[in-house]
Amino acid sequence: MRTNGKWIALLGTTAMLLSPTMAYAAEKSMTEMENELDAMKQKIEALEKKVDDKKSQDVIVKWEPAPSIKSADGNFEMNLRGRIYTDAAWISDDDNTIDVQATEFRAARLGIEGHAAGNVKYKFEVDFAGDEVTIKDSYLQVKTGSGFAVTVGQFKTPNSLDEQTSSRHISVMERASFTDAFGLARRIGLGLSTGGDNWTAKLGVYRGDADTGMEDEGHEIAGRATFSPKFEDVQLHLGGSFRLRDAGDGADYKYSQRPHLHLSPTKFVSSGSVGPEDTLFGIEFGALSGPFWAAAEYAQLEADDKTPASDPTFNGGYVEVGYFFTGESRGYKASKGAWDRPKVNNALGDGGMGALAGVVRYDTIDLSDESWTGGTQDTYILGLNWYLNRYTRIMANYSHSKIKDGFNVAANGLDGKNEVDGFGLRAQIDW
Repeated sequence: MRTNGKWIALLGTTAMLLSPTMAYAAEKSMTEMENELDAMKQKIEALEKKVDDKKSQDVIVKWEPAPSIKSADGNFEMNLRGRIYTDAAWISDDDNTIDVQATEFRAARLGIEGHAAGNVKYKFEVDFAGDEVTIKDSYLQVKTGSGFAVTVGQFKTPNSLDEQTSSRHISVMERASFTDAFGLARRIGLGLSTGGDNWTAKLGVYRGDADTGMEDEGHEIAGRATFSPKFEDVQLHLGGSFRLRDAGDGADYKYSQRPHLHLSPTKFVSSGSVGPEDTLFGIEFGALSGPFWAAAEYAQLEADDKTPASDPTFNGGYVEVGYFFTGESRGYKASKGAWDRPKVNNALGDGGMGALAGVVRYDTIDLSDESWTGGTQDTYILGLNWYLNRYTRIMANYSHSKIKDGFNVAANGLDGKNEVDGFGLRAQIDW
């Protein structure tokens, strides 16, 4: 009993000695926990503040690949746009009238586009090529709640698949001969457009362009519709357009065209002045399946020379096929009814060699009809496109043009015949 009493006394004394130590340890542990909780709370508050600050930013800036400035609520946006095409060409003809070894900036553009108040779009672009300042697209567009868009300013008349496709995305260095010969271009006017995921419809009325200095600029009425059905892996494009023109101010239209490359100083087919009015009709076809694509267009122009007995009918068109050797697909946007930017699977600099596509095109323009001997030009084009990335490509084109009945052009000789060979290179970048 005495022994147990000693142990009990010893345990009691030990507990009394340890109590303050245990209390201090417990108090210290609670303090550390409170400090850690305070630190965690401060971190959470800092993160919440960062999120709130980001939401309250006036602008959001990103690169795509040029600067894009956008308001946080998405109502306002401005994008810097531009493109540079540097061309070189070697061109000669059988009659030894030209021997071109030259270079040029085919395009050197800067511009902006964006949105103001959400449903209002604007675009302004200037080209400095050829040491001249030329206004290209310059318009504002308002989208209505009923699915229509109203466009006012200078923009392209709605004609031709090749013309509606941006030069950034065409398959060869120059568009079809008829688009230039028949005067498809930008005009100042009013346009109405609508569409869906796979169809478009546009109609517009126009006067002259930004460079017109006539008191009476005449007028144009043009319209286009496209339908783009898809069957499994095959994307189709079907379209048609028209244009009615009156030159105004006592002017007459003239139709002419150079061979494929723009650096040719001579147009080997030319109708001469015809009349003050014409009517254009065009049909379009396109097909896309994996790396393969095909396209074709035909356009017919009926000119009025004020003498019904001799009103000429001219025509032009092209057929082309192309293939991506590296497996990509040519870009196409059904909601616009036009070819678009391809996606490059393995860009140069990202471990790949870019994308490589080949194209073959037959192009024709006929400016002869009965007593009119403007000539016929048939051109065969071989093209190679190397896309270093989505925004940069190198183009190489070889073209061979055959001219017949071109009696209005002295360069063709007395027989009205000639043949022109050309080789062109282009270094292209856009943003």
